Amino acid sequence: MNVTHLAEALDTLVPEILTLCKAPGMSLAIGVDDQVVFAKGYGRADLATGRPMTTATVGPTGSDAKPYTATAVLQLVDRGLLGLDDPVADHLGGLRVANPHGPREITLRDLLTHRSGLGTDLGFCDRVPPMPLGDLLKKIFEEGRTDAYHGGFLPLWATPVGTHYQYSNVGIALVGYLVERLNPDGVPFSEWLRRNLFAPLAMTSTCFPPSQNADHVPADLLERRSTGYATLDGFQFRLPQIHAGLHPAGTALTTPSDHVRFLLAMAGGGRLGDVSILRPQTAAAMVTPQAGRGPDPDSAIGLVWNVFQHGSPGYHVGHGGEYMWGWNQVSRFWPEQRIAVTASVNQWDLGDQGSSERPSHLAGRLMLDVVSAWAGGKDPRPLRGPAAARSYVAGLIVGDRLTSRLGISTALTDRDVEGIVAGSVVAEGTPWDPEAFGTAVRDVAATDGTLPSLLKLTREQMPHHHLALVRRQLGVPFLGTGLGGE
Repeated sequence: MNVTHLAEALDTLVPEILTLCKAPGMSLAIGVDDQVVFAKGYGRADLATGRPMTTATVGPTGSDAKPYTATAVLQLVDRGLLGLDDPVADHLGGLRVANPHGPREITLRDLLTHRSGLGTDLGFCDRVPPMPLGDLLKKIFEEGRTDAYHGGFLPLWATPVGTHYQYSNVGIALVGYLVERLNPDGVPFSEWLRRNLFAPLAMTSTCFPPSQNADHVPADLLERRSTGYATLDGFQFRLPQIHAGLHPAGTALTTPSDHVRFLLAMAGGGRLGDVSILRPQTAAAMVTPQAGRGPDPDSAIGLVWNVFQHGSPGYHVGHGGEYMWGWNQVSRFWPEQRIAVTASVNQWDLGDQGSSERPSHLAGRLMLDVVSAWAGGKDPRPLRGPAAARSYVAGLIVGDRLTSRLGISTALTDRDVEGIVAGSVVAEGTPWDPEAFGTAVRDVAATDGTLPSLLKLTREQMPHHHLALVRRQLGVPFLGTGLGGE
C-alpha cells in the first residue's frame, strides 16, 4: 500500500472538503500495524488568530472517547473484578438502578451494547463544572428524567432490558462509575485511564478529565486545544464553554496521532508493539457483533464499538463523537489489515442533529471515504482536478437528462454539445472545465442508455470516494443512491 498516494489524495481532497462543509480545520492521522504513517493538519485551529491546525493540535473527542471507557471496565473484567454478564446493581453501592419496564436486571454487557433500556440523553450538561459523577447519577435516577428540554422530550427509561438498541450517555457514565468504584488502585476514573491506557500507549497528549478546564487539564493541552465553532450557513459562532456532567461518556482530549495508537491496539488484539492493554479474547469481543443496531444487517454493535460488514472483505469498526458546541471527531479501523484513521474537526453544525448530511458530520465522513478506498487496495488519488471533476459530473447529469432519463433515442450531435457549452452561464468562482463537461455529455450519449450502462460509466470515470464529494459540491448529494450506484 502506497502511503504517498494516500497523502496526495488527502492533500488534494481535504481542502475541498473543508470548503464544502465550511469547516475551519481538520487534523488527521493514519496508522498501519504499530506505527502512525501519516499525520497532518489542514485549515485553521483558530479563525481569529489564524493559528493553523497541526498534528499537535488537541481536540475534544466527544463520544469517540466511549471506547476508552469500555476498555477501562474490560481491564477490570480481565482482572476478575466483575463479569460481563454480572448485574451491575451488585457493584453500584447505594446507587439504585432498575429498569421499570421489566424484571430483568441490567448487566455490564447491556450497558456496553446500549441495550439497558435507558433512553437517549445529551450528557447532562451545564455551563459550570459538574458535581461528582456518583452524585449526578444518583440525582438522575432519583428524579427519573432525562435532560433535553428539562426532561420533557425524551424518556429516561425507554424499553425493557435487552430488547432494543438505544444510544445512552447515562449508560456509559454508569460504566465509568463502575471503573471508579472497582479499580484496584482506588483512584479516580481519569487517573485509572492515565495509568492503564494513555501512559502504556504513549498517548502523551491525551487526558480524560471530569471537566475541560485548568483544574483538570494540563496547561499545555489547553493551550494546544483548537477553538470550536458552532456553525450555520454563513455563521461561525464561538460559544461559551459547555461542561458534560456524564464525563465518562465523552470529555476526553486528544490528538489524532495519539488516538490512532489506541485504534491500532484495538486492531491488534489489545496489543501495540510490546504493550498489552487487554487480553486478546477481550479485545476480539469488543470488535465482534454482540447485537444489531437497526434494520441494516451489515451494521452491529460490539462492546461499544460500531461493527460493519463483519465476516466480509469490507469488515471495519468505528465510532465518532461531538463535543458541544464546536468539535467533531471520527475514527475507523480495519482489524484484518491493521489500518486505522482518526480526524478531528473544530466544527459543530447547529442544524438537524439527526441528519448525516450535517456539515460537521460530513467533513469526517468524506475524509473516511478517501481512506476507505485506500484501505480497500485502491489508488485514492483523484482522476481529475477540481474543475474537471465537477464539470464532468455536471456533464453526466446533463447528458442523462437529455437522453436516458426521458428515454430519448435521438442522438446528440457535436453541434448540440458545443451549443450547450457555449450557452452555459457559470457563477463567478465556480470551477469550470468546458472540455470535461462536453466529454461527459458525449460519453453518456455513447452508452446504450440503460441504467446499468450509465452506472458503469460513472464508476469507471469517478471513483466513489471522489464522487461522494463532487455530488455534494453540485448540490445533488443523493445522486445515484438507491439505484445500485453506491
